[in-house]
Amino acid sequence: MAVRILVVDDELLVLESLESYLKGAGYQVAVASSAREALDQARGATFDVALLDMKMPEMDGFQVAAVLRQVQPALRIVVFTGYASLEAEARAAQLNFYEYLPKSNWYDLLLPTLERVMREPETPMPKQRPVDLEQAANEYVAEGKWELAAMALEQAARIAEFLHDWRGAARLYERACELTQRARGVSLDTQRLRELSECAYRIADEEATA
Repeated sequence: MAVRILVVDDELLVLESLESYLKGAGYQVAVASSAREALDQARGATFDVALLDMKMPEMDGFQVAAVLRQVQPALRIVVFTGYASLEAEARAAQLNFYEYLPKSNWYDLLLPTLERVMREPETPMPKQRPVDLEQAANEYVAEGKWELAAMALEQAARIAEFLHDWRGAARLYERACELTQRARGVSLDTQRLRELSECAYRIADEEATA
């Protein structure tokens, strides 16, 4: 029996694209452009997985997931977002979501994620990220989540700055810049991270020659 997926996103182009993509991969797909439509779909049919956009006008992905799970408690939840953050990823893990996917490269991650989701038990074990931010970044890189890895490295760089480890901070900003560019191409964020790296290298050189 084909896996049934409910896709919820307020952007119609995204819905159409995902519907076509997932049907082409052999999944049965229903779509909803709002929390209310998603609830109506869940009341009318049983789904294996709900694929939810994190940011929508009426409710965010966390709230939509809570509503859907009232109707279908065994529903597996995967969220995706164009506004990735380490805090939201941690919250998704605590709420037993199966995966938290940045939109920057979700097409690379989506099908492997769905295959893994359907192999795992209905209630996943919460992901425990390492406390060490560089180790956490390495995990994100291994999972293909470049944007989250860059965020972890930027946080680590700010800690290095606080400790006056300017060369370490420069290296971390530099790597964060590379990963951000890999996720989203050249942007204001890559320029900002590059400038922070160059500034930290300058301070390190000045301290070394003082």
